[in-house]
Amino acid sequence: MSLKCGLHAMPYRILFRLFLGLLVAFSAQRPEVSAAEELPSGIHIATPVWEGQTQHDGTGFFFEMIRKIYEPRGIRVTWEFANWDRSLDLVKKGYADAMPSVWREDADAAGLKTPRLPLYLEYTAAVFKKSTFPAWEGVASLQGRSVVWFKGYDYHLRTPLAGLSMKWMEIPSEGKPWRMLAADRADALIDARIDVDRYVEENLVDLAVFQVVPLWGQKAYLAFSDKGPATDRLMRIFDEGMAELFVSGELEKLHDQWAVQGFDARAWTESGEIIAPLSR
Repeated sequence: MSLKCGLHAMPYRILFRLFLGLLVAFSAQRPEVSAAEELPSGIHIATPVWEGQTQHDGTGFFFEMIRKIYEPRGIRVTWEFANWDRSLDLVKKGYADAMPSVWREDADAAGLKTPRLPLYLEYTAAVFKKSTFPAWEGVASLQGRSVVWFKGYDYHLRTPLAGLSMKWMEIPSEGKPWRMLAADRADALIDARIDVDRYVEENLVDLAVFQVVPLWGQKAYLAFSDKGPATDRLMRIFDEGMAELFVSGELEKLHDQWAVQGFDARAWTESGEIIAPLSR
């Protein structure tokens, strides 16, 4: 999918002017910083290890985006790995500058800051046997069904699934939800699309038997500590750099390079945190 198609054929000049306006707004509304803070020497990231996103060797979709934003400006990117709760704590206490892939509502609850533009659009997907849902009609099809997801996601509380009467089960991260689907112990699995796609590829899942459908996308951010002296400048640089990646088409290329499906320009051009999947 081309950038132009993703924006419903919006002319490139209009797109450029849109983001030029965004950059001006960022500069006008961010508080001024002192000369000493003008060029932070580095940004330190705390993150779990996510295959394909934040890998042990320092490569991955998130790491590459962050480097492309900061390193051309002379800002060194460093990182340390910890589980989700520990990473969040490191950022909250100011031992790390930022953490990737945090929903805005979770950042707000933890007292962290978020830039204006998201890091990426985190899709949530449903996986099920085609024979279980011969006539899939979106999230309403899950009404009254048995659904499984990993502990901590709480899909029944704060998402488009809230309010549905489901027989939901939360399992630990080492659980085997795909085996539950295969054994008909659950009607559907709900998980992050990026993780579902990776599992399908690595385990050669038979897509003649199983179906994967996107349910919604939610903007995920690089969440910043409110204790760092350079936080405001780092956030401003993030917004400027992300807008440049978007306009140049590099952002979509990174999605393709790291096999992150579902690039949707609306995540960077429209307000609101939830983005309905495109019907295509």
